[in-house]
Amino acid sequence: MQNKKLHPLVSVIMTAYNADKFVGQAVGSIQAQTYPNLELIVVNDGSVDNTLSVVRKIAQSDKRIKVISYDKNRGASYASNLALDKARGKLIARMDADDIAIVDRFEKQVNYLLSNPEAIAVGGQCELIDSLGKSIGEKSFPLIHTQIYSALYQYNPVQHPTIMVNTKLLGKHKLVYHSDVVLAHDLELLFFLAQYGQLANLPDTILQYRIHNDSLSLRNPKKTFYDTIAVRSRAVKKYGYVPNLRGQVMGLMQQMIVGILPNVIIYPLFHLIRMSQVGDVKTLVLSTGRYTTRQIQLRLAGMTAAIATWLVR
Repeated sequence: MQNKKLHPLVSVIMTAYNADKFVGQAVGSIQAQTYPNLELIVVNDGSVDNTLSVVRKIAQSDKRIKVISYDKNRGASYASNLALDKARGKLIARMDADDIAIVDRFEKQVNYLLSNPEAIAVGGQCELIDSLGKSIGEKSFPLIHTQIYSALYQYNPVQHPTIMVNTKLLGKHKLVYHSDVVLAHDLELLFFLAQYGQLANLPDTILQYRIHNDSLSLRNPKKTFYDTIAVRSRAVKKYGYVPNLRGQVMGLMQQMIVGILPNVIIYPLFHLIRMSQVGDVKTLVLSTGRYTTRQIQLRLAGMTAAIATWLVR
């Protein structure tokens, strides 16, 4: 019998919508984990492709996998909350249906949470891959709570599909995703969790994060940023968050950019801004080659100049 103290149950939450191209790899990476005591709850959120059949076929040979499905697409927040209601573990791990978890991800995260009882959540670093699984860069995040907490008002400092939450620190409170800000519900979760414990990221790469045109955040960049702004406002009023001066300035600049620029420009611009931050993305492979942080900064300067010219025309 497994020692529950050494191997607490991890409930892995995965929502899937029209993900038949990648969901098999995502589920397979959970099955291959070196950590022994886990369950995987996959919610098929009204997919109209073969997502459900792919997942059900895999689940037939693995009792750790539970599949929930319904016909109408209800959104990521609804699907996530449904999975959380079925989760049995006190440790909740997130996973996206198009990503790939590194084989020892959960082992490292469980060890961290057991060794750091003040930590309510831990994420990690990411390798960026394209739709074919080819490496296109490395994305890194701050490690300690103070850095993560101060960054919350500027960008999302924990890649959501890397997060593992220790729900014991929540007491009687419950993990909930808010559907009114579905494109930023992961950021709101961090503001909520920070009330009950410390946030952290492992220095290790624990996830291959897939960048492709069907990604939820790419479908409507303007809506994503408006949801982000709404979450930040709610964090101040509801969760007692006090942004520092840098966060306030950055937040105001982002609001101005989102209000002025068209959708087609917003995501590339913010993507380059994020990458220009020291340590955020070490390298990025674009169609024209591999770029260092300094080269990305130069590209950002060129794009900024072009946008300024466009605005005054």
